Amino acid sequence: MIRAKKEDIPKLISILTESFEDNKSANFAVKNKKSLPGLFKYSVAKGFLCGDVWMNDDKTACAILLDPKKKSGLQSFWLNLTLIFGVVGLSRIKKVRRKENITQQTLPQDIDYIHLWFLGVEPKMQGNGKGTLFLQELIEYYRSSKQAMCLETSTLVNIPFYEKQGFSRYATKYFGFEFFFYIKQL
Repeated sequence: MIRAKKEDIPKLISILTESFEDNKSANFAVKNKKSLPGLFKYSVAKGFLCGDVWMNDDKTACAILLDPKKKSGLQSFWLNLTLIFGVVGLSRIKKVRRKENITQQTLPQDIDYIHLWFLGVEPKMQGNGKGTLFLQELIEYYRSSKQAMCLETSTLVNIPFYEKQGFSRYATKYFGFEFFFYIKQL
């Protein structure tokens, strides 16, 4: 596992865009599928600013983890504006903002956790254990510094994957699709 660098940004965006092409939650946030790369450009920048961005050793998988304790200021505000005007669109902002507010309220408030915001594996590399190994490396890395790892998923086929790694569902919300919240004690 390696920490992503600025020169990895195009590869990160590509992996995430391909991995989340049919993801209900990602598509909920964007004007149309053509806006997905913009969503992930924003997400990668937010990861560098407010958490960590990782890749597996052969750069076929990546993850963005946010640390709720890392607060950002003006730079984050600017990122949010570019997301609203370039990716979400003014007509969708109320709906997307509502989902984000509910998500923030549902994430744990009383423990020190790391938020696995996005985990993507190149589609042609999925199903051969790369995601499992990568997630295990992430868990091991944060085990000494965080109490838990949290994530959300709207992709039903991902549920057994996360549950096999010891994640437990603690909440479900509905946004026109089910959105499942998971936690793993570290």
